Amino acid sequence: MTATETRSHHRWPVLQGVLPVRASQIPGEIAAGITLAALAIPEVMGYTAISGTPVVTGLYTLLVPTILFALFGSSRHLVVGADSATAAILAAGLAGMAAAGSDQYLALACVLALMAAGFLFIARIADLGFMADFLSHTVLTGFLTGVGIQVSLNGFSGMLGLEDGGHGSTGTVRHAIDRIAHADPATLVMALATI
Repeated sequence: MTATETRSHHRWPVLQGVLPVRASQIPGEIAAGITLAALAIPEVMGYTAISGTPVVTGLYTLLVPTILFALFGSSRHLVVGADSATAAILAAGLAGMAAAGSDQYLALACVLALMAAGFLFIARIADLGFMADFLSHTVLTGFLTGVGIQVSLNGFSGMLGLEDGGHGSTGTVRHAIDRIAHADPATLVMALATI
């Protein structure tokens, strides 16, 4: 294999993160896939509540990135797909453009997702993965902590079995506190047991 062919092979890696697969690994891979599906399907469906999109979009965010990453990715150890941070950023970015759950909101979310996928594909082809080294652990920890706090505050009404109300995270919490007398005890017990 010439140097040009080697560079071309590394430039356009197809199934690089998946191959080689030995026959002895297949049962373990199937068990891992079933376990992942059992955990990830409810998780991504929950992210749709954060992002303001229909529940079925959660399934798309699980299946499509996984298939594309299996084809074009270079690692067996990375996790791809939706997460709470991405869902929160999507919701915040589209909040002023359309009402959550509307057809226009969903169309904007689709366009934004395709744009992000395009940029990630270009970054993969251009070998820009090294840029992740410039993100400090402290910044990432702070960002994810902030997202966790925001998601928790926005879910406060749901934990009490109340309708969402108020505007923004603090408005939602204030609304829930004002209506705490109407909380559903069964929902509260389930939420506390889950935590």
